[in-house]
Amino acid sequence: MIVKVVNKKWKITVRTDKIHNARFGETHGIAMLDDRKIHIRRSSMNSETILHELIHAYQHELSFHELQLDDDQVEEWFAELFGKYGRTMIKDADRLLTYYRERKK
Repeated sequence: MIVKVVNKKWKITVRTDKIHNARFGETHGIAMLDDRKIHIRRSSMNSETILHELIHAYQHELSFHELQLDDDQVEEWFAELFGKYGRTMIKDADRLLTYYRERKK
């Protein structure tokens, strides 16, 4: 499935636990920033895991790690992130969960 993160296409792939573990170890999910791909373990398919990985994607696209922010600025940065993109992230997570559940039937 493809989602847009700050107008950039990110591919989200759900893998069986066996395949995911072989490639990424015991992680629930992983965001491959330079490739714009998110891989999620099938048994970890839930809103929290999806949103966690989407936040990594948004941080990457918004150059968060290049900024040198103090604690107050980090707090404001994340408040701004959720203010601007929170609904989109939740919608994308819900859409991915629905898509995944429909494919399992």
